[in-house]
Amino acid sequence: MAIKNVEVDRRDCQSYRNYLKRGGFISASYLSVSGLDAIRLKKLAVQGRLDAVRCAIGKSVRWYYCEKQAELAHLRGEA
Repeated sequence: MAIKNVEVDRRDCQSYRNYLKRGGFISASYLSVSGLDAIRLKKLAVQGRLDAVRCAIGKSVRWYYCEKQAELAHLRGEA
């Protein structure tokens, strides 16, 4: 999958966020608070080694990463 680009408006933002959580994706801000490097995660996603969703909400952009893949990348020392 690598990177999936999605545009939603503010009304659909919360429902789509819940949809991503159920699908195993977690926000980049949560992962960075947990100790993972968001910049490295983005580089892995661009390389196609990590599944990510780039969610544009108006002018704001939020990144969501596959939680299992991000944790494995962290354990391997890649993130």
